[in-house]
Amino acid sequence: MNHMTVSSNNAIASNGRNHGEARRHDGRLIVMSNRAPIRIVREHGHERVEPTVGGVGSTFLRLLERHGGTWIAWSGGPRSPAPLTMPPGGAPRFRIVFAPLGEQDISDYYYAMCNRALWPLMHLMIQRTHFSRQHWQRYERVNRLFAEIAVREANSGDFLWVQDFHLALVPQFVREQRRDLPIGIFWHVPFPPEQLLRILPWREEFLHGMLGADLIGFHTRSYANHFLNCCEGVMGLRVDRARGEVAIGSRLVRVDAFPLGIPANFFAGLAASERVRARVMRIRRAIGTPTIILGVDRLDYTKGILERIRGYERFLEQHPQWRRRVTLVLIAVPSRTKVSDYAQLKRDLDELVGNVVGRFSSEGWTPLRYLYTQFGAEELVAYYAAADIALLTPLRDGMNLVAKEFVASHLDDNGVLILSEFAGAAEELKEALLVNPYSIDQLAERIHQAVEMAPEERARRLNAMRRQVHANSLETWSESFLNALGAAAEPKADAACDPDV
Repeated sequence: MNHMTVSSNNAIASNGRNHGEARRHDGRLIVMSNRAPIRIVREHGHERVEPTVGGVGSTFLRLLERHGGTWIAWSGGPRSPAPLTMPPGGAPRFRIVFAPLGEQDISDYYYAMCNRALWPLMHLMIQRTHFSRQHWQRYERVNRLFAEIAVREANSGDFLWVQDFHLALVPQFVREQRRDLPIGIFWHVPFPPEQLLRILPWREEFLHGMLGADLIGFHTRSYANHFLNCCEGVMGLRVDRARGEVAIGSRLVRVDAFPLGIPANFFAGLAASERVRARVMRIRRAIGTPTIILGVDRLDYTKGILERIRGYERFLEQHPQWRRRVTLVLIAVPSRTKVSDYAQLKRDLDELVGNVVGRFSSEGWTPLRYLYTQFGAEELVAYYAAADIALLTPLRDGMNLVAKEFVASHLDDNGVLILSEFAGAAEELKEALLVNPYSIDQLAERIHQAVEMAPEERARRLNAMRRQVHANSLETWSESFLNALGAAAEPKADAACDPDV
């Protein structure tokens, strides 16, 4: 779960989507993710718990406080703390249980199989994939370890909700032992077409692991269709595309799109606060140009950051009248610094930023401000609100929540969103200026279109996107998925005699 902000404490919204005859979920939750939603800080011999996740993690914490249950995750290091009772200092509502991963687990499962094989494969970056049987076997081992913890922690009537590609095999491993549990998995990254998934040497085992779930959710319809095509083409299974179902043995697995939202009211409220509004004014004075373009990303090769800077450079070449009138602020959040591909990206980015700054700077004007850091929620929202244009151009992205956060944080009608057509958010935010991030000339053209856009058009586009962002909130997403999981799992009374799982 790849997000940079902190969610609000809004109550879960009512389900505004129709995923079959859904029923409300009232049981305990077993949430499972690669990383824990908290970190344990040790100072002066004492320990305290701090949240480390963004909006999605905060929503799960609220769901667990509401329903009770367990969050199962890796601590982020080789040390496996004792289970924590949450919330700290309050009436116990749920536990966080840490999967005990050793150094070799972390190296082979996380840094190798997840980050150097599955991550680039899911994002269609085939040239960056590295496959090793040793890494795959460790991935299986860790997934089985997570599954064993879930089997031990879950009571009859609980719901298991697995998060993302790190734990793709968990649903089947759990189903082998606990056929009574409703199991859902949500895929937070893109899912590749069949022709590319076939590159994975363990493609059938991978799909079979996911198909242990009752419900598989994706951000977009196209990702769901890719998965259905893989089930049919790779596994030879019967697929009903109209109903979004895969038949495996005597079971039916539901596959559907659940576009991930954000806590829109939280961002809007923060943007309206006096502290953030004062910070917006300071940011604009410090930058000093009439027009601010903003890019915010984790430092990842899937985000198209180098291509974005080259597009901005081309814009300055082609439209010299805009020099000293516009500044690109690039916020790059450190990520996976121990992976060689990311270290090389950092070096390439530093060099490219230096070239652009050296080439175009004049008379006290700096064309590009590069901030290699992670901001808290208030500071990030202040940059969203201060910017006139958001330039978000991933080469491939499951959703891109930053685009939605920018829209929700712009309370006036003077913002423009330039968004990659290869981000999942492009299917919802249709009023954005969509761009092919591989085309440097088109990037420059979209920037020029944005800076020249009439106020009336800016207002019309931004208002439409703001309505969409508020309609599909993070709370709506979570309840929609749980209701659909309840509906998908209702026939499980017959599962005890199902020999083919």
